This record gives sequence, structure tokens and C-alpha cells, in this order.
Amino acid sequence: MESNFSNQLIRIFVFGTLLKGQRFEFYMDGSKYCGKAYSRGQLMMAENGSVYIDVDDHAAYTLGVVYLVDYSCLKRINHLESRSGEFPKGYDLTMIPTWKLDENPDHKFDLSNCEYCFYYRRRNVPVKLYGGDFTKYQDPVDTIGEYLANAGHEIVDADEIVEFMKERNMRLDF
Repeated sequence: MESNFSNQLIRIFVFGTLLKGQRFEFYMDGSKYCGKAYSRGQLMMAENGSVYIDVDDHAAYTLGVVYLVDYSCLKRINHLESRSGEFPKGYDLTMIPTWKLDENPDHKFDLSNCEYCFYYRRRNVPVKLYGGDFTKYQDPVDTIGEYLANAGHEIVDADEIVEFMKERNMRLDF
């Protein structure tokens, strides 16, 4: 029986250590490869060798890969990126527009033909919790899990998850 938790429904853009051939590629086990893509921003390497996208550099682009992952895979990646201590500053799950990489990429950033993906943004500064009440903070991964659970027997798709998170005012880098 199909389930929103076991189906590969969550679109994620990877560009560093999760790529095939890199040290944490095994975290992507069970995911579905969707193709090469790019997003706006300069790929940067931190002092410890981890990479991140400087989304404030609007002239540059970063190459990566889009995958569809199930909820369990997202939770594994989330643990690595934001809780494991592997990356001292940590990363936060946010969204970014991506464009498919074709034979003759012009690297234009036209939002009318982009595909929004989840990705992990380096936490360069502390995250503001607006309203000053930690009990009102919603972890994005838990919010996605609640959405999948509340969908019941109705199978959702990747675009519906993105739209749901946009409605929840999830940070969108562009």
C-alpha cells in the first residue's frame, strides 16, 4: 500500500558532501535521482571543508543534483546537517529555486520556469525566533511530517509539499 511517508515525495537539491562519490552519499540511499540542476548563489567552502551556497551573490550559480526522497531519508539528512555535530555551525532546511541543467545552460534565473526544492542553508548567524516564544517554533522537517500524516490516504506530490511549506512562510532563498 502506498504511503506518503514511504513514497519519494520530497524534492531536495544537494550540492556538496551528499553528491554521488562524496563522503556522505550513503545518506541518499533509497532516493530517486531527478537530474542535474543549478541555483543562484556562489558555492563556498568553509574552514572545515563543508560547502554551502552564498545566496547573496546574485551573479553566480551553484551546480547540484535534485533528488526525490522519502520522509525517513529527509530525517536522516536533517540529523546530519543540523544536529550531528559534523558541521559545527549547522544547516537549516529552507527552500531555493532550481533550474534543470541542459546541454547549453544559459544560467538565467527566470522564476517562471524554476522548480522549488528543499535544501540545507548554512547557519551563518543565529536564527531569529519571532514572537520570542520557543514553544511556537515549528521545525520544518516535523512540519512536513505532520502534513504527510494529515493527508491520510490521499497521496500528495512534491509540488503540494512545497506549496504547503510556502503557505507556512518557510524561508525561501532567492
